[in-house]
Amino acid sequence: MAKNHLLVLLVVAASFAASSATLTKSNSNVTPTVYELLATYNFPPGILPEGVQNYTLHSDHSFDVTLRGECEIDVAGFTLRYESTIHGSIQSMLINRLEGVSVNLRINQVGINSVERDGDQLKFHAGLISKSFPVGSFAKSPRCNPSPGFPK
Repeated sequence: MAKNHLLVLLVVAASFAASSATLTKSNSNVTPTVYELLATYNFPPGILPEGVQNYTLHSDHSFDVTLRGECEIDVAGFTLRYESTIHGSIQSMLINRLEGVSVNLRINQVGINSVERDGDQLKFHAGLISKSFPVGSFAKSPRCNPSPGFPK
């Protein structure tokens, strides 16, 4: 009889261990948020506003990000404008071929075509102009304000 109890105990323990392994495996397959994904490429989450609806990272490291709508944020006296869909390519410490993000430069909107991390600075490139900001300025994703009269 003791052998039967031992056998039942082993079967229950094996079942529990198998279900725990399955649970752990399924939890490790959870898709990271776009903000977590940015961290794997050494970018702070705040380069994207809150409320990303969806993103796709392709095998060639190009990406598509969908926001709720067109919006803008203020960063160190500059207004960054986001279209509802953003495209680009990402690698460690560099986002390039960026489309859908621009900066207001008093006279007009200029598309930001790349963002590069250089130590504790993020360098935004917009045409012939570049501007660096402390990475800490982007530690938290800002609330994106609806953009009135967003220029196309």
